[in-house]
Amino acid sequence: MSVLMNTEVDKLSVMYEGDKNRDATDKIRGFLFQDYVAIMCLLQNQVKYVCSEYLEDVDIFFEDGTFEFIQVKYYPKTYPNMKEISTDLYYQYLRLQMLRSTLKAKPSLYIHRNSKVEKPAFDKMKEYIELGNALPKSVPYPDVADSAAWLKTKVYTTNKKELQKKTLFVDMASEDSLKEFVSKYDIFFQVDIKRYKKELMEALARAYPNPDKDGNDEHWQFILLGLAISYIQRRYTLVNPVFDQLRVDKKEFDRYMTESAKTKTEQTIASYLAGIVCEKYGEIINSNDLSDIQTHMLNMICQNTVRWINEIGKTVDGQYQLLNTYSMDDVGKIAGYRGAPVDDRLLYVAECKQGFLVFLEYLWKIMLNICQKKANNEPRNSARLEMFDPLYYVDSSVTDYVCLNFPEDKYVNHSVILPRAGGNFKGVKRKIVERIVNMLTKPEKWFFENSKLTRGKNYYNYSTANVNENPTVADLGEDSFYIECMDCIGIDEDEWGIQEDCNSCIFSMKCVKEEA
Repeated sequence: MSVLMNTEVDKLSVMYEGDKNRDATDKIRGFLFQDYVAIMCLLQNQVKYVCSEYLEDVDIFFEDGTFEFIQVKYYPKTYPNMKEISTDLYYQYLRLQMLRSTLKAKPSLYIHRNSKVEKPAFDKMKEYIELGNALPKSVPYPDVADSAAWLKTKVYTTNKKELQKKTLFVDMASEDSLKEFVSKYDIFFQVDIKRYKKELMEALARAYPNPDKDGNDEHWQFILLGLAISYIQRRYTLVNPVFDQLRVDKKEFDRYMTESAKTKTEQTIASYLAGIVCEKYGEIINSNDLSDIQTHMLNMICQNTVRWINEIGKTVDGQYQLLNTYSMDDVGKIAGYRGAPVDDRLLYVAECKQGFLVFLEYLWKIMLNICQKKANNEPRNSARLEMFDPLYYVDSSVTDYVCLNFPEDKYVNHSVILPRAGGNFKGVKRKIVERIVNMLTKPEKWFFENSKLTRGKNYYNYSTANVNENPTVADLGEDSFYIECMDCIGIDEDEWGIQEDCNSCIFSMKCVKEEA
């Protein structure tokens, strides 16, 4: 069996060689959805390995030799390009046949859409590959070594996917292989991302029950989701990976989840927060009509946020830094966090969930606005990947809160996103001032949503904390700070598709609401 598998891995590696460097502008949807699919597959019986972003969005290897290669599409409102999807999968199937793979190929489309799509019949597939009467009944393939060499010299000379497919189909497609493909091709309709996440979290909780019988079931499910997502996404940062690095072994995944579930640690808290990040992403995707590029950007921002939260959340000091940013409690309660046992700290982090969500919403929307403007104005330089990473905007020299330094904001170097105060603005503001007044590096600008807010310049000195001089940001002096009301940044349902110009509002010299 090991010799056979090595042979099959070599064949898959030949296929991956042609895929890994090709133009992937079409892969702009559903990174999180496909991770959910991958995790759900790992919970199935008879699964041996799962790969994400190998040949297709998700590849599943079963114990009986079945190889299911899956395109995962999330199109709640728009119609999927069935020609592109189906020919992508036929391209994979045809290469497996050329290389004489012994794996039992199973091409699949996992899709969420409000109305169902039909699987293309043979005649439609024949139309899709655009060979017409030139399509032969059968094609004799070269031997394995010659097929591999042919693919490298004829197909992989371009990184354009459509050209690769066209070249392969012209010489190697046939009626026989197309009929076989259609007979094996299947479409599986999925629920929306929120329901799928809920079902996945429940499945994880059944597989890995909370050892604390009196524990909070919802918190436990978020922890498990964060653990699983983090395990899957470790592979996305690998450079030039090979199959053995990309695959997720079901048995290894099970051991990791079982061991992680036994005892609460700092990683438990980080995983809970990572689960919340995934929840917020799903809500945004489900509640907004985003363009393809906006979805792609938000995917990247979310993915980087999961990595950042896993890193900062794995230490007590990092957790404290986050809480000191978005908690609405006073300095005394926050100060006691470090000395509390892990169970109590997890509970407190969960209590502050709403503040964390507001922090994510504003951070992501500001980043999304910045990235969109950069892409629109400087298309040649728009692929600066660091712009999609929260760490690019975080001043790492400040450790007592998450200090933001947006390069686009020319007036201040230290900003902070604060929680929504609701109807208790004065009380919340007092508690926040109590915390920030003793910080070595005080934020010069507060991004602080509140409809009752007195905008503009304020002071860290209590006796003058409510003074408003109607100044500009440029007028800030020592021990003062400027409050942005965030009215110009839309984070509600249906507002994420709207691009705001931050330079004209939250990064401007003066709050535009004051000028109105």
